[in-house]
Amino acid sequence: MAHSSRMAAIDLGSNSFHLLLAQPNRSGGTQVLSRQRQKVRLADGLNRDNQLSDEAINRGLACLASFAELLRGIPEARVRCVATATLRIATNRADVIKTFEQVLGFPVEIISGEDEAALIYQGATLSLASAARRMLVLDIGGASTEIIVGTGTRPSHLRSLDMGCVVWHNRFFSDKTITASACDDAIQAASELLQPHVSDFLQHPWQLACGASGTFRALYDILQRENKTAIGDDWLEDVLQRSIRLGKISRLGQLGVRRERQPMFIGGLTILVALVRVLGIEEIIRAQGALREGLLHNLVTSASAPATSDS
Repeated sequence: MAHSSRMAAIDLGSNSFHLLLAQPNRSGGTQVLSRQRQKVRLADGLNRDNQLSDEAINRGLACLASFAELLRGIPEARVRCVATATLRIATNRADVIKTFEQVLGFPVEIISGEDEAALIYQGATLSLASAARRMLVLDIGGASTEIIVGTGTRPSHLRSLDMGCVVWHNRFFSDKTITASACDDAIQAASELLQPHVSDFLQHPWQLACGASGTFRALYDILQRENKTAIGDDWLEDVLQRSIRLGKISRLGQLGVRRERQPMFIGGLTILVALVRVLGIEEIIRAQGALREGLLHNLVTSASAPATSDS
């Protein structure tokens, strides 16, 4: 049975793969039919030469096979699948993309860091934005971190930096312990990558900061446990110190971090602490959308745009 009105946005991230399946509703918007997320840990498979391992590729293929079942009958024009940081840098990306496309049944597009940031901003601000409000959006992915400032749903300044929760975990916390020195090193490394861009962002002051990644979802789990509503800078420093006192990634459940988020939590946390310190962020709320919502919005916009003809 064909599902010609359905559309799908697929995000092949460095840590997780996401599928957002939706259809138009009578009010002119969309109704989400299914949200799928699988931990693939693609960035874990990069070796020193940035070649992606067979194990990581196979994890991706298994996920895409399950996605393909949900995409049956949807026209190609209504499906957009994008790959991000890990596949941008993988030296064997051409072969990987070919096998991914064969299993998924749809084209896979590797997007630039700038395009990724713009889509994240759009998806993150759709439910938050007002035409006049300036917003800062942070997305800490598995292998890259996107930082975007804009007004309403329109980004005006963005950067994609080569740091992410999977990469930072492997670089600083691969022994699965959490020490003050390792956290300091991770925060310092993130701060150094961010420093050349600080003045550009400070020239675009924001009124609201929001976070759109798994790191923020994990922090919101802790917030709910503690009956708090927003990530404050002092609270974030306290979470860092409590993590250090726990000493091991396996003990992060005592903070309220879900088991599935524990392996990459401290890598994302140290990157966020660096962002908060260097940019002077006082409070962050959680965004309801991210890259796949931005993709879906573009699909809806394209589907509703009037056809043009040469005359």
